[in-house]
Amino acid sequence: MKLSIITGAILSTLAITGLVSCSSGSDTSATDTSGSTVVGTIAGFGSIIMDNGVEYETDGLSDCEVDDMVVAGVCEDSLYTGMHVTLQTDANGAVTSLKYDDELEGAVTSGSVTGDKGDYSFDVFGVTVITSSGNTQWDDFTITPPSIAELDGANIEISGEWQQDGSLLASYVEKQDDSEHEVEGTVGTINGTGFPLILKSGGTIDVDGSALSLLPAVGDFVELEGSYIAGVFIATSSEIEDEDDFYSDSEAEITGILSTNSDSPTGFSIANTDVDISNASTCSGLTGLLVEAEGNYDADTGILVVRECEDEDEDMEVKCMVSNNAIIPDETKPKVGSVECGFTGTSGGPLTIKFNDTPDMAMFSGDSTASTFDLTDVLSGDCVEIKFSKDANGDYIAGLIEIEDKGTGCSSYELEGTLDSFNDNSDITVLGVTFTVNPGTTYDPDKTGLVAGVSVSIKDNGADGTADEVEVD
Repeated sequence: MKLSIITGAILSTLAITGLVSCSSGSDTSATDTSGSTVVGTIAGFGSIIMDNGVEYETDGLSDCEVDDMVVAGVCEDSLYTGMHVTLQTDANGAVTSLKYDDELEGAVTSGSVTGDKGDYSFDVFGVTVITSSGNTQWDDFTITPPSIAELDGANIEISGEWQQDGSLLASYVEKQDDSEHEVEGTVGTINGTGFPLILKSGGTIDVDGSALSLLPAVGDFVELEGSYIAGVFIATSSEIEDEDDFYSDSEAEITGILSTNSDSPTGFSIANTDVDISNASTCSGLTGLLVEAEGNYDADTGILVVRECEDEDEDMEVKCMVSNNAIIPDETKPKVGSVECGFTGTSGGPLTIKFNDTPDMAMFSGDSTASTFDLTDVLSGDCVEIKFSKDANGDYIAGLIEIEDKGTGCSSYELEGTLDSFNDNSDITVLGVTFTVNPGTTYDPDKTGLVAGVSVSIKDNGADGTADEVEVD
C-alpha cells in the first residue's frame, strides 16, 4: 500500500539550472548564469531550500511579497514548507526577489471531505482538491493532519499544482481566521456587471462585479478577492495576473510530471508550463513520470523548448522506527546525514537512508523558521515516513521525511521497494529487509507476480515483523 499516491506531482518543481551558495555555509559550486527564475515548492529553511534540492542564499533579500503584501521583516518568517513560490536570482544565484500567492482561498464545501488521516479529497468552489499525508503541509489547524470535522466547512488557503483532470494537488493548506475568499481564472463574456470566471480546473464560477471600480476585459486572467455566497462570487477587487510562473526568457530546468496535454500547442506540459520535447530524444517514454527537463523558456510563446530529460521518479517509501539517533557528520549542516530505519521482528535491517547536501537536499515536512525541523530532531524510537530513491552508487537517498510519532515507535510499518525474494508461507524480502508471511497474509492482485525485481509494497499492521498485506505495484 503506497504511503502517497501523489508525491511526484506535489514535489514537482520548476527550477533554473545551476548550483548556488547558501548562507548556512554548505559547500556549493556555481554555473554560468546572468540571473534566473526559480519556480517550485519550498522544502525547508536554512536560507530557502527548494524541492529541486538546492539551497538558495537569501541574505539581503528585501523584495518579498506574500499574498500580495510586501513583507517588511525577514522574508522567510512569512513562509512555510509546501508553499509554491517564484524566486528571482542574480548572477551569483542569490535570491533578489520572492513572490508567493495561493491558488485558491475559500470554504471547503460542507460534506465534501472524504478520505482519512490526511489523504483527503474535498471541494472548494467546485474544484476537487487532493491532499496527501506527509506531502501536504498543514498550517494553523488544531492537529496535523486535521480531522475531517475540522476541515469540513473551514475557510482555507491552498497552494499546489493544477492537474490535467482539473483537480488541484495541494502542497500547502492553511486554515484562515477570516471569511475572505480569493480565486484566479479567465474572464468570460461580460453581461452588465456579471461574468463567468473560467478556472484552471475548467470549471466556472458566476461573478458579480458590481462592486469593482473597473471591470476586467474578456479574456483577462485575473485574481479576484471577495466572498462566495450562494454560488456567486461577489468580487470586491480584481488584479491581472500572469497565467504561468515565468515572466521572462530564461535558461531553465523544470522538474515535474511530464504530461500529455491536448490544450497545449506542443501536446505536452509540466505543471502549468507547456513544453516542446520534439527535439529531446531523452524524453521519450517518460510521459507520466517525474522528470528533469532542461532547455530554454520563451516568454513570447510561453513554451519551454526542452533539450534533455532525465527520469527523476522516486519510487521507494518507508514507514519505520528510527534505530539510532540520526547521524550528522557536520553539526553546521543539520539537514545532512543519515537515518537508520528499523522494523521490529524482521531480519536483514536496518535500512540506512542518506540525506544529501545541496543541490540534492530532502524536504523536511513542517519545517519553518519559527519551528525548525532537521536531523537533530530525528531520534531513536521515533516513527518516521521517508520517501527515497537509489543513486548510481547503490545508496538510498531521501527526498522527504516526516515524523509521525515521537519516541514511541510505530504502530505499523510500511515498505515499498524492489522485491529480493519471496518464499510462500515463509518470508518476503524487500530492500534487504525480511518479513514473515503466513496463511493470513493477503496479496494484491495475487502471488503469481511476486518475482525478484518487481516493485512491491508491504504493510505490517502490527509492527511485529509479519507482512499482513503485500501489493505488486
